[in-house]
Amino acid sequence: RIPRSLSRTSRSKREKYMSIITADLTEGDINQAIKLARANYVELINKFVKPHGPTSSLCIAQVEAEVREYLLDALTGCYGGFVEAVLARDQERGALIGFTIVLRGNNPEDCGISYTVVSATHRRQGILREMLKGVQARYSHIGLSCNVDKVPYYEALGLHITGSDCAQVAMCCGIDKPEAMMGALDFSLNSKIAEAMATFERFHGAKAKGIFCKMGEIQERRFEYVDGYVIKRLSGITHADAL
Repeated sequence: RIPRSLSRTSRSKREKYMSIITADLTEGDINQAIKLARANYVELINKFVKPHGPTSSLCIAQVEAEVREYLLDALTGCYGGFVEAVLARDQERGALIGFTIVLRGNNPEDCGISYTVVSATHRRQGILREMLKGVQARYSHIGLSCNVDKVPYYEALGLHITGSDCAQVAMCCGIDKPEAMMGALDFSLNSKIAEAMATFERFHGAKAKGIFCKMGEIQERRFEYVDGYVIKRLSGITHADAL
């Protein structure tokens, strides 16, 4: 398990601010995490999405459902207890300003980062680095996927590119293990996602099918872009030159 109090960030150079990194998770934290995930769904979902795009409601529903269920497992062990959560709190108010969801692998030395986010108002203060520090100390292999624009941030935290993952870049910290398998939940029958889909189809009617076809084409082009980016980076080209 993650120690209850992992570390504390140093004061920001720009303001007197301090956060607490902890694994103490409550039901109230889950609600705050869902709000934080909703506000940052474009960064979190493994799809190419523009803010307020035609399928934004579906993407938000997916992110909210996954964050909720994974954190429920971290809190109660309802799905077997394979999920860990690392939280960042505002020290003065106790509000949640960041979280990381860790999925343990079949090998006890492996894990994957399913979701990690820091509130937009508290970035560039070392909070993500502090949340990942304890995870990096306990696992020899950590896998995650992120949008292309986030790659330099994770590289600064010690991760390196291993490949592409649909619309995101696959990265790894520690030992490369292409065969590593992480615990995961099946959301194909999730009721919240199903409700969002039904609402979407009622709202758009006959146009819904056309919207999905259009979005599918956009995703395919994004997959090709990410594949090209990864090939360039693995050949030694810098992030800026690979864009």
